[in-house]
Amino acid sequence: MAILSDQELQDLTLSFQGDSYSKERALDLVAAATLSLVTEPGDRMAGALAKALGRQGLLQLLIDGFEPARVLEAVNKVSATNYLMEIFGDLPGTISDSRQRWLPRFSKQAVANTLQRAQQLEHSLLLAGDDFWPMGLDDLAEGAPAIIFAQGNYKVLGKLAKGVSIVGSRACTEYGAKVSAKLVSELAFHKRPTVSGGAIGIDSHVHTQSLRNSLPTVAVMAGGLDRKYPSSNSNLFQAIARNGVLISELACGVAPSRWRFLQRNRLIAALTPTTVVVEAGIRSGSIRTANNAIELNRELFAVPGPLTSAASAGTNSLIAEGKARALVDTRLITADVSEPARFQDGSSLLVRAQDALRELRQATGEQIAKVAGLTNFELSLALDELKARNLLTSIQDSSGLLHYALKYANRA
Repeated sequence: MAILSDQELQDLTLSFQGDSYSKERALDLVAAATLSLVTEPGDRMAGALAKALGRQGLLQLLIDGFEPARVLEAVNKVSATNYLMEIFGDLPGTISDSRQRWLPRFSKQAVANTLQRAQQLEHSLLLAGDDFWPMGLDDLAEGAPAIIFAQGNYKVLGKLAKGVSIVGSRACTEYGAKVSAKLVSELAFHKRPTVSGGAIGIDSHVHTQSLRNSLPTVAVMAGGLDRKYPSSNSNLFQAIARNGVLISELACGVAPSRWRFLQRNRLIAALTPTTVVVEAGIRSGSIRTANNAIELNRELFAVPGPLTSAASAGTNSLIAEGKARALVDTRLITADVSEPARFQDGSSLLVRAQDALRELRQATGEQIAKVAGLTNFELSLALDELKARNLLTSIQDSSGLLHYALKYANRA
């Protein structure tokens, strides 16, 4: 890979590698940082190609000019053509469009600057599969981030299987602030971390109350970690960096924008098994987060509010439409919502396959059948039922073999 020399690789990535240097890890970090730079958040083509070819394989194609014919040849070589056509339809056209979007942003200097800036600011870099990578992000499949930039105690991200994402209106009311304080207090008692977006209003109340209760909190930014928004919350962000963690899928220098705020919301919903909307207008980012949570099969709560309050119009609508459970008691959140008994509905075959996947985390059909003690026919029935209930995700490896995993909210 000719984008950086061996010495440049080591100089730019050593500080992100702990006690020892690995060239393979260095190449992965460079490839992931490059994808973060050349794509917009949620770019499914980048995610799909990275899964099919590996991050380094995709980076090599970018270095070579990302010629559509070369890309199609590489995809065909790993038997991923059908997989990609199922997602994108016109594969050559989508690759050509991606080339137009990505190549103008691609440069060695931009990659080097990204890693140097992260070093200077003492940020941590996490890739999928790392010890403290938040596993909920994997449920975003092809739209998952290539990399996470973190400021603060990134190990908090490994504890989000019991976390709760809480969002709401920037123009929150006193009622919303009180509900947020009570909810966070309950969560602190049960040591369940919080996630929010760092904005004024409900987000700020969630982070502030978490810090006051010595509860780890995660703030998800819509731009680079040197472009935190809003600037009026700079003191709060500093406190979060000392007692929690701020994260972004975007490199330093990248400005928050309307699209990036919308895409940021999918991370907030994915990071935890439970999302709560405290207050929200009918059209708002919080409603977008709620819809993301529904798409990801997350548990969704909304706080009912006065009919006369515009700040509660969105939450009341979520409840009325049956999209969210009404949070009539904060203890509903702190109950053992992830106990296995919650997921025992369904056939005995489903339960056995589900139990096997909880043990294996990710596995082929053959591995699942072996652990669960199922025949191939019984396994196919169980997998079909899991898919029908939207409980299963699958990833195809470079040889075309499918690997299955339970969706995040059902892994506990």
